[in-house]
Amino acid sequence: MAARAGAESTLERHLPGGAAGPGLTPGDRVHHSKPHLLLRFPHAEGMLSFQKEGVRAAWKPVLVLALSTRSRRSFGMEEQMTDRTCPVPSGGPASLRQVEEAVRREFDAGLFTGAVVLLGDRERILYHEAFGLAQVEPEPVAMRRDSLFDVASVTKVVATATACAICVDEGRLDPDAPMTEYLPAHRAQGAKKITLRHLASHTSGFRAAPQIGRRASGDAFFQALLEESPTSEPGARHEYACYNAILLGTIVERVTGMPFGEFCTRRIFRPLGMSESVFNLVPPSERVVGGPRGVPLGISHNFDSRMAGRAIGNAGLFTTAADLTRFARMMLGGGELGDTRILSERVIDDVTQPWTGPGFPEWGFLWCLNQRAEHRPSRLSPRAYGHGGFTGQSLWIDPEQGLFLLVLTNRIHPEYGTGCKPEQDRARARIADALLEVFA
Repeated sequence: MAARAGAESTLERHLPGGAAGPGLTPGDRVHHSKPHLLLRFPHAEGMLSFQKEGVRAAWKPVLVLALSTRSRRSFGMEEQMTDRTCPVPSGGPASLRQVEEAVRREFDAGLFTGAVVLLGDRERILYHEAFGLAQVEPEPVAMRRDSLFDVASVTKVVATATACAICVDEGRLDPDAPMTEYLPAHRAQGAKKITLRHLASHTSGFRAAPQIGRRASGDAFFQALLEESPTSEPGARHEYACYNAILLGTIVERVTGMPFGEFCTRRIFRPLGMSESVFNLVPPSERVVGGPRGVPLGISHNFDSRMAGRAIGNAGLFTTAADLTRFARMMLGGGELGDTRILSERVIDDVTQPWTGPGFPEWGFLWCLNQRAEHRPSRLSPRAYGHGGFTGQSLWIDPEQGLFLLVLTNRIHPEYGTGCKPEQDRARARIADALLEVFA
């Protein structure tokens, strides 16, 4: 075999016929390098990596993730591995490689270190794979298909839009009623002119980030919520504002008499079997995707959701790809999953239609319909709707093609910086487009 490579180099060779080493067969590849480089060779049938014992132990989960299931030769790292369960597309493994290469390119660009990618329809999972690391520090932890993500603003559609739609179905809410009908204590100037439709389409006139949690917490947070004034006339401009979704979640509490998180659990998560979808706090474990430095593992990254003291409508949901699959299938099924109906077909059609006027980005009831959104894949149909999350998530549902897709990443781990966010949004769209090119 070749001499040991330098610390940062990779030496790769095919063993010629008859030249196999112990436990190896002709054609196997041998790498002398750092184990994390295995992530760049997802289709290698067998690989060797030589490292000091401590480093090898730290990367052991990643080795298991990266090695093909066809390679079970043990060199001190015997593991039980399972086959990938997705159907192989007509192009065979070569076409799947372009998805993996799309993810690798974004890793190489330093945009994130881990991702879970899923494409499905109402009955099948067409593709579901985990890549890279869920946690980079304090120790590297491999991303898993069942990793738990803080999905940030995806909360707005999975929880808030759905909870409001249930209330519309039941006659508790009228989208065209002024918000003060449900929040009479909101006496800020101009509040009486703002309808739920304005809030849900981000045309309310409220500013993007009032950051109420910086000046109040607990009950005082909700009191301060009712004192914020709009900065423009409702309907005059479009400005994406978390404040709108927080108000909508509070309105759900007022009309149902139930805390927002409890209502979502009882009426959305539990009926759909979304057993791992919870707000604001999950027990720290290797399944939890890392957040920014300074925020303990398993706690929401969002300051307002932490300071409010209970679930609110803009962010804070932790969930998995499997739970989001159940939700997306319900939406594709016209509000029904199996024998469980969450929403009427009528209300789904309504909340996923444009609620904004000409000249504005297209938004429904908190659902993004904007075909120019940075994280929107170009291969979706015009009827597709979705949402992104600050932490690096994309959920898109395409009723015309009968598909849904998830690209879930750890964008803010370990750094909280937002400077690369537009490029990271586009990176998720590129990954999704590579997937749609193979399967759609």
